Amino acid sequence: MTGYENDGLSGPRRPARQALGDKVLLHTRTAEPPTDDGTAFGGIILCGTKALAQSKDAQRHLVDEALLLDPALYEQHTASTQESFLQERPRSASPGLYPEPDATRYPGSEQLDVGVTAVLTPTRCFEPGDTGAVAAATRRMQQLDSDSVIFTVPLDARWLQSDDAVSFLIRTLNRVPHLKAIALGSVDEPLPQRETALRLRALMSRIDSVGLIRTGLAGLDALAHGATFVSIGVQPACRTFRPPGAAGTPGANPSGKRRARVLHPVLMEYFHGDQLAHLYGFSDAPECHCDACNGLSLARFSDDEEDIQAADRHNVATWLPWAQELQRTPAGPQRRRLWQKRCWKAIDDRGEIVLRWRLAKTPEPPAALMQWAIAVD
Repeated sequence: MTGYENDGLSGPRRPARQALGDKVLLHTRTAEPPTDDGTAFGGIILCGTKALAQSKDAQRHLVDEALLLDPALYEQHTASTQESFLQERPRSASPGLYPEPDATRYPGSEQLDVGVTAVLTPTRCFEPGDTGAVAAATRRMQQLDSDSVIFTVPLDARWLQSDDAVSFLIRTLNRVPHLKAIALGSVDEPLPQRETALRLRALMSRIDSVGLIRTGLAGLDALAHGATFVSIGVQPACRTFRPPGAAGTPGANPSGKRRARVLHPVLMEYFHGDQLAHLYGFSDAPECHCDACNGLSLARFSDDEEDIQAADRHNVATWLPWAQELQRTPAGPQRRRLWQKRCWKAIDDRGEIVLRWRLAKTPEPPAALMQWAIAVD
């Protein structure tokens, strides 16, 4: 069966890889995007169990942009050789959010009927090194239409600690004709070393028809190095996911409430809002001239809900022009050089900025950013 026959749809639709080609989407838990211009980004991926219920609200903010629904089952369920996908819908979840095999209807047709661009598979999280579970999932994918179904590949980020594991993923995922959507799970920074950033880049450049979803600025590196599409998280929790059963980490927010995370427009690094206020002091912080801030202080964000939402808007307004610049640049060496130049400038400008912080020890830039800035293609 193809996405064009006997699936309950009212008309033809473009294959997923064409509809999402070279797109940068917002990965979010809310239907309303943090920008008034819906055409500024390539679409939305609604995340969580409320995604289907929010889909109509999201469509009001979209014209021809893509809409995907991410049930995020990988947050609660671990894959095994016997079960890589959730086979039964949780009682608390909306019908249609979890595509199940059916002899009479196309899997996921409920989602397609409400207007989504394609169906993300309800894949469980792949624990590091569990090659059997990944292989079993790729065999199951052969039964699903490659035009309308995207293979969600949620990986514990520890897969990136091994060259052999990455080589396995490249070989195995290349056997799947579908568009693949890789997501990384970690309780800390998913790319803690330069080597892990380089291995993620290898996945993006050496796997056919692959995207990186639910990520941060790694999405722009992926777009520069061959990813079909990417989605960048609006909220901090949508820039990575916590693997099932993961323990808490020292220094974690004990209240469990959201905190403002602010993307520094020069350093290309996320900081907590109160951290920026401490580093700069309220009277010495630079003005931010992104479309969301319009000259307001970069250190103004508290953890009040209104400021948290303002920080989300600032973040999107900061990285979105970088994404658009990449998209306007031909894919290949020219785009890669442009991205590397931007990352290098962030490293180069860092020394002058951190001097204003009056710290005893100069903090190191993120390992991934260093890799993006200096790596040779």
